[in-house]
Amino acid sequence: MSNVRKLQAWLRDASLTGLVASTADEFLSEFSPPANRRLRWLTGFRGSTGTAIVLQETAALFLDGRYQLQAVSDTKEEAIAIESSKPASMRAWLEKSLPAGARLGLDPFLHSWTELTQWQKLAAEVGFELQMLSRNPIDELWTQGRPAPHEPRVVDYPISFAGDSCRAKRLELAECLRQSGLKTLLVADPEDVSWLLNVRASDESVKTGVGEWHIVPVCPSRALLSDDGTVRWFVNEELLDGGVMGEERSGVTTVAPQKLAEELQAAAREGTIGADLRRTPAALVTIIEESRAPVDETSVSRRRWVKHEVELDGARRAHLVDSAAVVRFMAWMARTVPERAVTEFEAAEMLEKLREEHPSYKGASMPLMSASGPSGAQPHYVPRREASRRLNDHPVYWMDSGGHYPGGTTDNTITLSFGPPEPKHVLAHTLVLKGYIALATTRAPRGTLAYRLDTITREALWREGMDYGHSTGHGVGNCLNIHEGPLLGSEAGPTSAIALEPGMIVTNEPAYYATGDFGIRIESHLIVVPSHLENFLEFETISRLPIDPRLVDFGRLSSAERQWLADYHRVVQNDLEPLIDVSSLAWLRTWVDTYISAAERRQ
Repeated sequence: MSNVRKLQAWLRDASLTGLVASTADEFLSEFSPPANRRLRWLTGFRGSTGTAIVLQETAALFLDGRYQLQAVSDTKEEAIAIESSKPASMRAWLEKSLPAGARLGLDPFLHSWTELTQWQKLAAEVGFELQMLSRNPIDELWTQGRPAPHEPRVVDYPISFAGDSCRAKRLELAECLRQSGLKTLLVADPEDVSWLLNVRASDESVKTGVGEWHIVPVCPSRALLSDDGTVRWFVNEELLDGGVMGEERSGVTTVAPQKLAEELQAAAREGTIGADLRRTPAALVTIIEESRAPVDETSVSRRRWVKHEVELDGARRAHLVDSAAVVRFMAWMARTVPERAVTEFEAAEMLEKLREEHPSYKGASMPLMSASGPSGAQPHYVPRREASRRLNDHPVYWMDSGGHYPGGTTDNTITLSFGPPEPKHVLAHTLVLKGYIALATTRAPRGTLAYRLDTITREALWREGMDYGHSTGHGVGNCLNIHEGPLLGSEAGPTSAIALEPGMIVTNEPAYYATGDFGIRIESHLIVVPSHLENFLEFETISRLPIDPRLVDFGRLSSAERQWLADYHRVVQNDLEPLIDVSSLAWLRTWVDTYISAAERRQ
């Protein structure tokens, strides 16, 4: 019996119409550890984000545009429909599928308070009852082959990488609480906790194999920050590395995780509690509501998104080290693919091997997305060893990958040509490149909201009737999640209607995907910096990866664009020369010379 069928049998026995299941875990992780990947167990879907609604006789998986094609293959063993994750699509499916008097179960630990309010609104509009579950049926049914719980060893993250001390962060945020009239702040997001307390998960606990989704190096814990700057940290003391609770964390008291509900109740009785309602499980907010209404407070994450100068220097160093590995990989590919067959999976293994050669490499910041030809039309394609295309069979290939290093995290995409590209490939890549340069060179007034920059990268594509279905960029953590705010998305939202500030690090990743044919993406990291023009901001590109000139139609580039490419590639060569071998440097110089020659030619 398939896992969807097992759940449907459970629903019938429980007299429950259906269950809402998501990719999130009890910490609302974007990338849940293996033991918490309930949606994957249920449906077979291997992507990072999605929601399933399983009814007694039918089921649907709701996904954004990144995963529509992948899910068809992933879920072929299950009887489940693939639908768009847009609210209108989910509502239409529910209206069509739910019987009268339907009751949908929802685990309040796996959905934020914000999500719960959206589900309650939908229930009222469609006409079904939403039932909070005290036990998750998937946990009862998933008895065979479930991985061990993720309990990483917790280590200190030194100020030399973090920038500010734990004490300085606590006191700064305590002042914010007092100014807002809050007595306590519930810090429920492990990314916020890890940033606030300057801790991370140990390197060995986040190692994953090629072809598998990664694990974010956070300490899975929560904290209560008081307005006097003291912290109650709900963490298993046995997991703390020696020295973690030294002088650096005076004012921080460890408490057993199972006591959180009790202490949260007590704190709510004493005064108003703030919490990031997007990142706090509904079950915890419900405890606060027993005494008083919580206040939506996002000061920790907003402060985390603006990097200390020490963090910015760490990010710059990380990109140099990482780019050296990737350029060596690109040179290896240039030598190897013309000589013999190379699969997507083998290419991913080689890049991981090259990264691992550097002693500061801590582990992958994301799964290696190695995509040739039609695979590249899936924006988040992750190859499997047993089902992997040959790079030799299509002229277009891209690799999206990154690593964690002390002081910084990388996430970049390169697109390469193996064999003569067709005109459609060159056109798509050139238009994506124009958008990439447009964002890298843009200036915007201080106060500009992040989402307003999204269209800058799309204009060249739009002129040819082309587009891409994901956001243009996102914030990046410091040895944390590659995805944080602000979001350079196409619409205003909680993380995109955010004013850009100096010190933020965001990605620049325009793309184009031709279904069933090929994909193109170019991605780098940008630091938001003050412009020489008063009250304006601009960007510093800190990635050091070359762009394939064989996929560029220089006739479509302006003289300014050609000059930018020449200048950028000179910097790439100069910065990486001390870090790469002679043969890789010789290969890199051929591309650099191509861009310099193109800049010197008249339009």
